[in-house]
Amino acid sequence: MGNVKINALQMFCLIVLFDLGTSIVVSYGSEAKQDAWLAILLGGFFGGTLIFIIYSSLYRLYPTLSLILYTQKILGKWIGGLLGVVFIIYLIHGAARDIRDYGDLLTSSMFIETPIFIIHVMMILTMIYVLRLGIEVLGRVAELSIVIIFALGIMGVISVLLSNKVAINQLFPIMEHGLRGVLSDSFPPLFVVPWGEMLAFTFILPYLNNPHSVMKVGLSAILFSTITLSFTNMLNISVLGVDVYTRSNFALYETIRRVSLIEFIERLDPIVLLTLIIGDFFKVGIFFYAAVIGTADLFKVKNHKILIFPIGIIILLASLTVAGNFAEHVKIGGEFLPSNVHIPISVIIPFLLLVVALIRKRYSSSRF
Repeated sequence: MGNVKINALQMFCLIVLFDLGTSIVVSYGSEAKQDAWLAILLGGFFGGTLIFIIYSSLYRLYPTLSLILYTQKILGKWIGGLLGVVFIIYLIHGAARDIRDYGDLLTSSMFIETPIFIIHVMMILTMIYVLRLGIEVLGRVAELSIVIIFALGIMGVISVLLSNKVAINQLFPIMEHGLRGVLSDSFPPLFVVPWGEMLAFTFILPYLNNPHSVMKVGLSAILFSTITLSFTNMLNISVLGVDVYTRSNFALYETIRRVSLIEFIERLDPIVLLTLIIGDFFKVGIFFYAAVIGTADLFKVKNHKILIFPIGIIILLASLTVAGNFAEHVKIGGEFLPSNVHIPISVIIPFLLLVVALIRKRYSSSRF
């Protein structure tokens, strides 16, 4: 990884911004209805932490290698290479879907007359510029951006609370069908999204300047993100009500649109749009950079920067073709991807890699 390094705080900021991404704006957890906030807590505390423990354990075994390199080391060149292709496609697909979320909200709210292609191109060109500067620049920008996004969040929360739109009774009854009902409604989506998508960080962790801090940094970031997402959706439900919340594509946007403090303080939805832009920028950026590093590792490209532009073009084209319309996009993301893509690729395969790596390590040590 050369001399390029990022510190623990920058890694924390990157993970938080990645986890919030578009999840903070959409109706995240709506499957659990008024218990969405609770389902998010359970998903983050159990699903998120377990998944990151798997990733960080692999990182500790191979602290200087990316996911693709240690997959080849564990399973051999050919099987590891085939899985490497799967991982790269997964990363590109993740970036494309998040750009689509970003483009659909902007073209349905502020830039109604602007073609979605233009919105996507602007995002990709910005990402190409930043990623060519390096991961350390992205890390430094993350430190500033997280301050901005939470300043916007505090402003939004205060505005909602002062608007007298909050009705706590909308959150009841809690666990109407028991804990089993909450789990059945929210598994697997809330246990693997966005947590399983952190597979992208298996390409970023080798840049951490203090490998021993990886578990502390990762788990604290996940817990922080979980609480933030849970509180945000609790607020959304208490303002919108369960019916509107579950039918809304962008719940936070709908919540903020209802805020009107006094005659000249209204239309605060730019807060949500800026939050989405910042969060999506980092989520797409991490997916994008991980795909570049993964491709460079798989095909032994010494200068990964030459891959940034072509992979950017692939992500751009994929973002426009990933679904026929936004309804299809949401359906695929909520019903198909969690069970059929996220769990196999971001949970089962890494877990099996860890098991095989530990067995091989124990076997090799017992021989000496």
